[in-house]
Amino acid sequence: MQSIWQDIRMIFSRPNQGLMRIIVANIAVFLVLMTIKVVLLVANQGPMFESLLEHITLSSQSKIVLTEPWTVLSYFFVHVEVFHLLFNMLFLYWFGTIIQDFIGTQRIVKLYFWGGIAGAIAYLLMVNNFAYFIQKGPTYLNGASAGVFAIVVAAATIKPSYRVHLFLFGDVQIKYISAFYVIWSFIETTGSNAGGNIAHLGGALMGFLFGYFLNKPEKKQVFIREEKVFSVVHVAQKKVQELTADPEKEDVVEEELNQILDKISTSGYDSLSKYEKRRLFKASQKND
Repeated sequence: MQSIWQDIRMIFSRPNQGLMRIIVANIAVFLVLMTIKVVLLVANQGPMFESLLEHITLSSQSKIVLTEPWTVLSYFFVHVEVFHLLFNMLFLYWFGTIIQDFIGTQRIVKLYFWGGIAGAIAYLLMVNNFAYFIQKGPTYLNGASAGVFAIVVAAATIKPSYRVHLFLFGDVQIKYISAFYVIWSFIETTGSNAGGNIAHLGGALMGFLFGYFLNKPEKKQVFIREEKVFSVVHVAQKKVQELTADPEKEDVVEEELNQILDKISTSGYDSLSKYEKRRLFKASQKND
């Protein structure tokens, strides 16, 4: 258990761990909620748990949302089923890892929140304006799926040809995986989890817009440069190791290089100043 707490402290102490912080936060909320559920059920107070959920998940009733506006954010950290949590976190990790180094950890976190909010807006608009959903009565929305879909679709928009290995299918480009889940969610908007699938589509739209605007012509050169610099980063990291092993090489400071590498992981290469870019280039090109 001690090593687990050490890993968690490291995740929250390092600046480039935004993706893992989201995952840890979702797991922590789930464990707290399940603990409360077990305690209340043992105490024969099950309805109190349902009442708690109503105050942290997103209601389809606009008047409740207006009195409890925090639910627009809290709902996408709430899971009450272990497999719902598991699949959301796995997809978040797989697809988030693909683009985190490319767009920076801060953008990953923002995209997760934007996707969750977009999912909430889509959910509220649909269930309150179409008779098919209105007649089903009040519902509540929970789960990270909208934020996850935003990251999945953004990854497929930014790096459509990136391949992952799927059991029984072999290597598959992520654009096809993303398309499958978007189409599936669209078909299931008339199913038992209509609200959830509407939120998926809202998050997916946000992810597509995010990736589309990053891939606009004026942005492409930035990303081409960022992709190239990560090869430079790896060289610089090796240089840091060399400097650590040989303290006589004082012309490059290890702490300075670590700060530059952390800044790239957090905000992307384009956030570096001209001086920082020169220092990184110098570290990567130096041969002794």
